[in-house]
Amino acid sequence: MKKPALWLAGLLLTFSVTACSGSGNAPAASDKGAGADPTAATQTKTPGEKEKIKFYTFKSNKPEEPTYQAVQAYNQSQDKVEVEYISLVQNSDSTEFLKKLDVLVAGGEVVDAFMTGNEEELMERASRGVVEPLNSYFETEGVKPEDEYFKVLKLDGKVYGLMGSATQWFTVFNKQHLDEAGLKLPEMGWTWNDFRDYAKKLTTPDHYGTYFHTWGEYANIIAYTEHPNPQLDKGLKPIFDDPSFKYFFDLRRAMEKEDKSVEPYADVLASNYHVLQQFFAGKASMLAVPSYAVRAGLNLEKFPHDFQMVYAPLPRSVDATDVGMTNISGGGLAVGAKSTHKQAAYDFIRWMTKESYKYTKEIPALKNVDGKALLEQFFSENKNLIDTDSLAKTLFDSRNKMPEGTFTVPYGSQLKTIVENSFASFMLDNRKFDDVKAEMTAEVEKVAAANK
Repeated sequence: MKKPALWLAGLLLTFSVTACSGSGNAPAASDKGAGADPTAATQTKTPGEKEKIKFYTFKSNKPEEPTYQAVQAYNQSQDKVEVEYISLVQNSDSTEFLKKLDVLVAGGEVVDAFMTGNEEELMERASRGVVEPLNSYFETEGVKPEDEYFKVLKLDGKVYGLMGSATQWFTVFNKQHLDEAGLKLPEMGWTWNDFRDYAKKLTTPDHYGTYFHTWGEYANIIAYTEHPNPQLDKGLKPIFDDPSFKYFFDLRRAMEKEDKSVEPYADVLASNYHVLQQFFAGKASMLAVPSYAVRAGLNLEKFPHDFQMVYAPLPRSVDATDVGMTNISGGGLAVGAKSTHKQAAYDFIRWMTKESYKYTKEIPALKNVDGKALLEQFFSENKNLIDTDSLAKTLFDSRNKMPEGTFTVPYGSQLKTIVENSFASFMLDNRKFDDVKAEMTAEVEKVAAANK
């Protein structure tokens, strides 16, 4: 079977808030690192009785929910384990879900398996000892996780989670607007200067050329795609001296103030838009966004539109030497550190990473799946809305690769909030970048020092 060099699509993933509150409600588990013996903590059970484990999720507990369908398929696939599907929210909000899960854990609830909306949410809990390291389970299985997955969720060399699906940032275009402007889809290697030029040419009295959301990623997308960590170097020092920060801050201001090609930041902040709202409403012609936008574009009840989406890679830095630098991200599937069914929980999340995409229609994070074929399988009946050719070309280009040495820190959501607030001050108060940079640096240094 064909193995694309890098495919990362998370295409069915429903949008969830990407930052976690990071509240310290859950105490550190006393059995941190208990993975040394994968079978030692399993409870005895009557012969013939199924071992029961609890799976906590932010996906809805409804028969039509694809994750629910996958779990039921797992239960039917074998006769040794039964997974109880426990949904704590019905709005797919991972932040609200984890707040509730933290309260349960703090109250003594034993969690066998759970999911998170992003890796920072998982790493924050791993740092508190409530997540089981999986290294020994892979060793027992005789599998090196990096050989099977494009990315595993690690902290200090320990694997704490697996991604059921993965998300790649790209640029999505309204094909009608692109054709009306007489523009061709850009190729890999186009720059953010080119992006600015496209935005100007796409802007009309009826719509802006592009849209920037309020998340920390949109303060400097380059930091997320071309650096191992978007705020820190390997020594855990702030990287705001990197030229990409001043460049991107200034780019955002110039596109708003000079080009008038993007909706004003103040209006975006006040309107509380969904990240995809203005694009699907036809108010923005192109959007740099995670690839869950593909599947979201089929939800015509939430995002009514009739134009076809076409796709291109993210722009690169003007002076970048690697044109295919990208970022893989996604939620995590994990085992609770205090579970008494750890082996069963591990077996379950492994199955979910390898089989659930057949129900969710998300492209998994596995290396041995023909992603291009899956796109055709998933969206062959939706080509009026999704151009699978440009999507496949964008996601599966052999030049796609992550920055070397990519790492995550448990307090990443705090650092992201610092950048979000600093960028807001830069835009709303018309401040100088150097002044904002100094404040960002001091605040990030304080957080990093507090977490040593």
